Amino acid sequence: MRLETDLSDFRNSRFSREPAPSHWPRGVRQLSAKGSDLFGVHEETGNLYWDGKLVQTTNRLGNFERGLAIALAASLVSLAVLDAIRFFLGH
Repeated sequence: MRLETDLSDFRNSRFSREPAPSHWPRGVRQLSAKGSDLFGVHEETGNLYWDGKLVQTTNRLGNFERGLAIALAASLVSLAVLDAIRFFLGH
């Protein structure tokens, strides 16, 4: 038998009564300690949820960062190959 948790108390007091910092975007509010109880993590996928809704998180690299990473990796590989050639040729 699975007991359903009553989250109405948490939902009613999910936001702090303190004002948000002035540098935060308008409409963004601080969570209260009870509001943090509305967070959950899916055990299999590791996705983050708040009050049952998926929290969208992305960590995408832009084209510049991707190109820089490829150039750096290619440089490191070529340096390793050149050092190996020098080592085996005795220079």
